[in-house]
Amino acid sequence: MAINETLKFSWGHIIAFIALIFISYVSFMGITYLTDGNFLYSGLGVLVIDLVLIAFFILPQILKGTERKFDSKIVFERILIFAAPLFYIGAMIPYSHFWTVFKNREQVETTFSESVNAVKEMFAAYELYAENRIKEYDERLTRTKSKTVQKTNKVEALRLQILDENYDALKTAAIEWIDNASDATVWNVFMLGNIRQIESAIENWNSELNGFSIKSLSDEPDDIKAFSASDPSVAAAKDKLSTLRSVYMTMEAPTLVSILTCLCLYLLLMCPYVIQRRNSKSTYRLIGSERGGSDTKRKKKKSELDDSPISVSKYESFTM
Repeated sequence: MAINETLKFSWGHIIAFIALIFISYVSFMGITYLTDGNFLYSGLGVLVIDLVLIAFFILPQILKGTERKFDSKIVFERILIFAAPLFYIGAMIPYSHFWTVFKNREQVETTFSESVNAVKEMFAAYELYAENRIKEYDERLTRTKSKTVQKTNKVEALRLQILDENYDALKTAAIEWIDNASDATVWNVFMLGNIRQIESAIENWNSELNGFSIKSLSDEPDDIKAFSASDPSVAAAKDKLSTLRSVYMTMEAPTLVSILTCLCLYLLLMCPYVIQRRNSKSTYRLIGSERGGSDTKRKKKKSELDDSPISVSKYESFTM
């Protein structure tokens, strides 16, 4: 870099911004887990973290390379540099929380997979309910001695009502989603971190199954029951999701991975400041100042010159 140049973009900035992007993504996931899937808070939280890190790691580099007002700017530079570790620790709390979730990833991923797969039991239970209802209706028609053709048509009508193509479409879509979700990892925060949406989807599927079964044929018994809205498989899935929520929302002490990566990222963020050269006119340093600097020498010489008898006599003779 050229002498007395204030760096605007350099390899140090590239390294720092890559570190900032990594911190932002991991912090986004950490906040998402802490807020139980609130992506708005996660986005705002990451914005605040980025502003804090830019203020305490990029602004000092600009102040260090300043070309004027050295005495005032060194004060702000020192404040930012020495306060940076404290603010950095605070800003990295969401980052650290993600690594806590990552430490428990086996439990988190297994519990999540079990919870969504439990929903498959709901469809199996519905099909069992439908087959039992069709069987009971068939037996009822047999007892009433309905004609064979009429009986076959009525049984088929009931089957089409409670196991029609709408049910097939719902089951196909749900099972496909479940199979894809079963392979989710803690890195996929949009899946694992949004338990409320998953719970809502399970409730909607259950409600649709209940809607398929709620209608009955005219010659079915009056006390025919619709598919249970409180199916055990739904309760089991919700219980597991509740357990999962308690795992990824609980804060713990920083893990070793979190501490080591935080230290490495701190050094990377400091790159722009470290490679920035201080203006040669400044005698200030981060700690103390440089004695005998060019600026100090000029001031000293000027002071000695002004105080000398010769300069005074020359000045007086000139003014006269």
